[in-house]
Amino acid sequence: MAELRIITGPLRGTRFELEKGGWAKSIGRIDGMDIVLADKAISRKHAEVFYRDSQWFIRDLGSSNGTFINEQRITEPIPLKNNDQIRCGATVLLFESHQDSWILDKPAKDSPTIELEYNPGDTMVAIAFDNLQTKQSAQQRQRLMQAGQAALNLSHGIKNILQAVSTGRDVIDSAFSRNEIDQAKKGWNILKRNLEQIQKLVLDMLKFSKEIELRLQPCLFNRLIETVIQMVSAQAQMRSVTVAAQLDEQIGMVNVDPDRMQDVIMNLLLNAIEAVEPQKGQVTVSTELDTERHQMILRVADNGPGINDLSSLFEPFHTTKGNTGVGLGLAIVRKV
Repeated sequence: MAELRIITGPLRGTRFELEKGGWAKSIGRIDGMDIVLADKAISRKHAEVFYRDSQWFIRDLGSSNGTFINEQRITEPIPLKNNDQIRCGATVLLFESHQDSWILDKPAKDSPTIELEYNPGDTMVAIAFDNLQTKQSAQQRQRLMQAGQAALNLSHGIKNILQAVSTGRDVIDSAFSRNEIDQAKKGWNILKRNLEQIQKLVLDMLKFSKEIELRLQPCLFNRLIETVIQMVSAQAQMRSVTVAAQLDEQIGMVNVDPDRMQDVIMNLLLNAIEAVEPQKGQVTVSTELDTERHQMILRVADNGPGINDLSSLFEPFHTTKGNTGVGLGLAIVRKV
């Protein structure tokens, strides 16, 4: 049995089974393809996977941006091996052949017997020789895949911000040429907003990559929340989203790291603001003192569509926002 699994982009995790002797599986951007990928860098009819001579192959169908196997562009049908990565546009699919997982290479006649221990929930562990895929090499491949996903998401995030900065610059240039100061102010607001986004992106990367050393000190927690609500008010107003606070006034001084907790509250609020529908969105942040358990509870709730896949909620670089997010906000929340 073989299958293709999408490992980047909004359809990440989607699987497509490949049946031996069946029709070829077509990959493209239009309806009617067996595997439809909403990726602007993919051609309408991009590539196809087919079975021949007891082996799976892939061929490019004359796509504009090419089809790549393990980052090597193909110009003719290429046989697929287990764990090969197929890139079409910005989307990467992983080819998995469970038959290949058991036998990686045929041993030579004089080769000694090789015993294998296989755990379906883990990576194959080879007892003996170095020509087999070890657990360490599989982990290295996984780290490379995560790094590739991070670079892809970051490039999309930076590209979108730079496009907005370019738009703001053009508005200002046009306004100054006609001596329209009010119009120039609109362009400056676009520039200012996106420069702040660049700053947040860089700071998020630094916060995620560094070990966090908490500096605890007494803090008026409810007042900290009110401050953060003011900080995100511009983003809420842009989407016409209402942000309300329901704060338990029994809560006084709390021993926290104010800077890190500000990051937590801000990321939760921004995620909620971006998740709800513009003009109809409502976000509520509340606190509650649980005297029985000696705990303080912070809640951020919204009237958005909810979260379908909780398993990847805090996964770094996982985002459901398409090209508008890099997927670090909740990862930072969990780290703090």
